[in-house]
Amino acid sequence: MFLPLGFLTGLFGVNVAGVPGLDWPGAFAVLCVAMVISAAVVLWLFRWLRWI
Repeated sequence: MFLPLGFLTGLFGVNVAGVPGLDWPGAFAVLCVAMVISAAVVLWLFRWLRWI
């Protein structure tokens, strides 16, 4: 469950030039929505596979 979330936060959490969405003010909101959707999909997948 934490692998997709860790990838997204690692990708957008670096302090270097060239971070995706650096020039767009709505990038943080898109990142938050993507993380919530990713967590929901992984949670649904785990429940569907009966892992939790």
